[in-house]
Amino acid sequence: MEGWAIRRDLVLVALLEGPKTLSELSRVTGLSRSELEATLLSLRVAGLVLEQEARGLIRRKTVYSLTEQGRKEAKEARSRIERIAQEVTQKVEEGDDEGLEELLTAYVLFLPLLMHLHLLDVALLQQLGDINDWAPEGEKSGDELEDTWI
Repeated sequence: MEGWAIRRDLVLVALLEGPKTLSELSRVTGLSRSELEATLLSLRVAGLVLEQEARGLIRRKTVYSLTEQGRKEAKEARSRIERIAQEVTQKVEEGDDEGLEELLTAYVLFLPLLMHLHLLDVALLQQLGDINDWAPEGEKSGDELEDTWI
């Protein structure tokens, strides 16, 4: 799965829970503000996401939500993400460290969302060791990912 497709799925699935601000999306997905802004722009242009102003406690805030087509595609993305969680769990249960490392290298960006959605258990990830072992060069460090899980 390419970087754009991963970011797209992360955002769509996060929005299945309901409208979110940019900060909330960042916390749930682990994506940076600039990654989110670019992804949200593309999703809005594609007609999958709406941007709306909402009244906050002190000031107005921008929230993002799914269109009907966005909801349909988000459900498909959720199924793909659930399969990833099942594959990771299966590799751990089988003790297939080599297969697990390959899988985590490919899907490290999904880990924060998998944790948020309770598709992967924190205890399971603690068994895996240092997430930096699987993160592609230039990706987030384990500390940064860990901060998004809690």
